[in-house]
Amino acid sequence: LIGRAGVGVDNIDLKAATLRGIAVVNAPAANTIAACEHTFGLMLALSRNIPQADADVKGGRWQRAKWMGLELQGKTLGVVGLGRIGREVARRAMAFGMKVVALDPFVSREQAADLEVTLAADLKGVLEASDFVTLHAPASEKTKGLINAETIQWMKPGARLINCARGELIDEEALVSALQSGRLGGAALDVFLKEPLAVESQLRSLPN
Repeated sequence: LIGRAGVGVDNIDLKAATLRGIAVVNAPAANTIAACEHTFGLMLALSRNIPQADADVKGGRWQRAKWMGLELQGKTLGVVGLGRIGREVARRAMAFGMKVVALDPFVSREQAADLEVTLAADLKGVLEASDFVTLHAPASEKTKGLINAETIQWMKPGARLINCARGELIDEEALVSALQSGRLGGAALDVFLKEPLAVESQLRSLPN
């Protein structure tokens, strides 16, 4: 038996397991709150420049004005994927005084209204409206490279991106390019398509 504590089994070779008579199961709700809270931790770190300020102070500097950051209150959060985790993130975002717009083809307008979430017609509608975008969609052929050079252009200048879902959702080269050009204000990633150290080395080359 192979058991996964989380949503989806796309990181398990199902064909190989089947050929060997190995059952594959998952526990979709197991990490819902952990993933939700981690998403918010990254969002707060991203909005308040916490990692950069921490590194600055450890380096013997104190540049308060440089790392002032911005408030979440009054900002719009775009949630791509309104499943278990996406819904918990939306609830907490509203507690922070944020507006929430979401995209999920399996959620009705009535369900979204119950959550007090505005349901967008398509990805462009979410990205154009959002100051922060958080990804909570599964990995599939339809979602692979969901955030790419074209869709990044739909985002507000200076918008910030969070991904605690799957690395496949983002074209990492396009993301690095958008960060280098200043098109995006920042990104917080917990998942990677490439080896994490390869992505980290690219991101470290960016200006603070």
